[in-house]
Amino acid sequence: MKRKSAYHLLAGFIGVVLFSTILSLSCKKPDNSTEALTSGAMVTNLKPQKILSSSSDLLTKGKEVYEQRCAPCHGVNGDGEGEAAYLLYPKPRDFTAARFRIVSTWERLPTDEDIFYVISRGIPGSAMPSWGHLDEKVRWALVHYVKSLAREPFEAVTEESDGGTGVIKVPPEPPFDEKNRALAKDRFAAACAPCHGATGKGDGVQQQFDDKGLPTRPRDLTQGIFKGGSESEHIYRHIIAGLPGSPMPMSDWAYGEDAWHLTHLVLSMSSAEQRARVEMKKFRIVAKRVDKIPDHPDAGVWRNAVAVNLHMMPLWWRNDRPEILSVKALHDGNDLAIRLMWEDESHDRTAIRPQDFRDAAAAEFALSDDPPFFGMGQRGQFVNLWMWKSERQADLEVAFQDIDRVYPNIGIDSYPNLMRSAVEQPTRHALTLKSNPDFITGWGARNIVSDPTRKSASEDLEAQGFGTLKAHPSSDQAVVAKGIYDVGTYRIVLRRSFKSDGQHSVDLAPGKTVPVAFAVWNGSAGDRDGKKSVTIWQDLVIVD
Repeated sequence: MKRKSAYHLLAGFIGVVLFSTILSLSCKKPDNSTEALTSGAMVTNLKPQKILSSSSDLLTKGKEVYEQRCAPCHGVNGDGEGEAAYLLYPKPRDFTAARFRIVSTWERLPTDEDIFYVISRGIPGSAMPSWGHLDEKVRWALVHYVKSLAREPFEAVTEESDGGTGVIKVPPEPPFDEKNRALAKDRFAAACAPCHGATGKGDGVQQQFDDKGLPTRPRDLTQGIFKGGSESEHIYRHIIAGLPGSPMPMSDWAYGEDAWHLTHLVLSMSSAEQRARVEMKKFRIVAKRVDKIPDHPDAGVWRNAVAVNLHMMPLWWRNDRPEILSVKALHDGNDLAIRLMWEDESHDRTAIRPQDFRDAAAAEFALSDDPPFFGMGQRGQFVNLWMWKSERQADLEVAFQDIDRVYPNIGIDSYPNLMRSAVEQPTRHALTLKSNPDFITGWGARNIVSDPTRKSASEDLEAQGFGTLKAHPSSDQAVVAKGIYDVGTYRIVLRRSFKSDGQHSVDLAPGKTVPVAFAVWNGSAGDRDGKKSVTIWQDLVIVD
């Protein structure tokens, strides 16, 4: 009996140990160590795992998410006239008219899955971002709320068919041999080249308009940018259905093998790598710990950081854009440094003339785990921005770029300088640095943008929506930056301590994940203010 009791006691002890172990594992915090996390794309699904029908709960959730994520561009009532619409080309879709571009049916109506796919993937070649990082149920809520905004309710037939109604059934794929390539070229020359050009570069008829009378232009197929997806089945269906509301017509005459030949030919005009570069994804950027973080973007320690290549999206779309922004991050337990690198054929480092614009880059940080709209935040939901400007960098490296740099023979008014003696008073051609700040309005008002004595190429800023950007006070300007340009490439470092006393400054710490987005301005392309190339929110993980 004693031996049997010992067995029972031992079994009970083992059970307690196992239960405690399981409980400790289930309650263990996520491991933010370098071994547990790596930089790279986060997994998203473009196709739903489950079809969700409309419900009052989904519509309520959809309205909430729409007003936060979508209304800034598409407008509160869905008419495509949001606050940001004037900055965007192509213009945001008017949901009230229910003229959706990306459709897969003979009736040229979108299925619920079509809308889900567009919300998840975004639309390359426009300012429509990917929302694939949102929970699948949230995306379904958006699908049904967007449909509810239409003036005339619609419902697409979802059964596949080879004509008439329903989803366009894609027939078996034929081989793309020399004979079929020749057929494809003939069909392309007759039906596609008038707009897309003989070689697909989009250099056909340029004066085109959409159904709202807004200017548009044919796609350059050699860029690998496909609004409705680059998979062969998607291209096949879009050749047949066209893009409703645009000059791209329905081509039901091509149903069968002709559409397949055209699909193969169109895909052959670009590479898989090109097509992959335009797919907008959410990435994890891991900032690992090092003994000392660098101030220079070319320091050797940056080899220890893994680069994340982010797709850039021009808000006013153009083909000559910065395609990729390469991002690295490091910290030393006290400070965070972010390195940005991108290609730019021009070095625009002065903005003195009204027609000149400078190059720049910025990192935008959300102040909460649930970030606001990535375009400068929202009312009551601030974002913190660290911005580097090329002309500020030029001011530091040689001398302050005064107006005589561009206009060497200009006459400059001067004012008394009470900080100097009578014989040291400025002359007729006195420059800014020799003037009394009280007479240089912006400088005298302590506007950091107007201060010629600043020692940093960076600005620490905040915003809570469009038109609200402002600089932190001089005493709270905690961001340090340095930029280098050579061989057609910019490389910059933005650095700040983890803690900042400034209001509306991002709070950083080891083990913390912070939403971050980026923007790049190309001065020679006329970029300034809201005309820029941007990314969506990414996850910056500061590992312990």
